[in-house]
Amino acid sequence: MRLPKPSALAAVATILALPVLAARAETTQCTPITSLPAVITVQGIYCLNDDLSTPMTTGPAIEIQANNVTIDFNGHRLGNSGGAGNTASGIYAYKRENVTIRNGTVRNFYYAVQLRDASPASTTGYVVEDMRIDHATFEGILVGGRGALVRRNQILFTGGTTANGANVAPAGIVVSGPANRVLDNDIVTVTSEGIGTSRGIIIGGGGAGDAGTLVVGNRITGSTRGIDFADFGGTGKYRDTLTRDVTVPYYGGTDAGHNN
Repeated sequence: MRLPKPSALAAVATILALPVLAARAETTQCTPITSLPAVITVQGIYCLNDDLSTPMTTGPAIEIQANNVTIDFNGHRLGNSGGAGNTASGIYAYKRENVTIRNGTVRNFYYAVQLRDASPASTTGYVVEDMRIDHATFEGILVGGRGALVRRNQILFTGGTTANGANVAPAGIVVSGPANRVLDNDIVTVTSEGIGTSRGIIIGGGGAGDAGTLVVGNRITGSTRGIDFADFGGTGKYRDTLTRDVTVPYYGGTDAGHNN
C-alpha cells in the first residue's frame, strides 16, 4: 500500500478539523402532537413527529390556549383536505403571550397560522419563523400583537377560497399592532377573485399609540400590491425589498431605501 506524502496527510487533517455546518436539530424534548384537532392548555414545548392531516372545514386544527408555548414542526407537514370552501385555521391562538411556531409546512387552510390579539394590541412574544405556508386559501400568516416577529417564511400560492363570495382579497402575511418585525420572507403568487386586491404583505394598525412596524429584506412576486400600509391604518418603514410582477409594489409606509 502506498502511503500519501506528509503534505497530503496534513491537508487531510486540516479538512477534518474544519467545523461542519449541521442541519437544524430536531426537537426531541417535547410533547408530541399526534392527532387533530388538538388543544394546548399547558405551557411547554410541543412538536410534530410525523405529518398530520385533517378534513376539517371550520375551526382550528391546533388551538393554543396557554402562554409560553412553542410548536416545532420538526420539518413535518400539517395538511387540510377540507376543500376550497373551508374556513379552518391550521394554528390558532388569541391573546396568548410568548407563542412560537417554527420549522414546518402548513397546507390548504383558510388561515395557515392565525395568532390574534384585540385592539389596542397588547399581546407580546408572537414569533412565526422558518415555515412553509403552502396554498392557504385566504391568508397565510396573520399575526396581531406588540413586538411580533415574522421571519424567514416561504408563502406559496395563496388564494382560491370559495367561502367569501365573488370579490376576495387574499394576502400572504398580515401583521397588525405596534413595533412588529417582518423580515426576510418569500411570498410567491397571491391570487384574488373578482375585483379583490391581492397583497403580499399587509401592515395594519393595532390601536392608539402604535409605533411603526419594520418590513425588511422581503421578496414578493405575483400580487396586486406588494406591501400595503395604507388601507389598514399601519405605519412603519420598508427596506431591502425585491418585487416582480407586482402592480403596486408599495402602498403607504416610508421608503427606507434599497427597494426594487
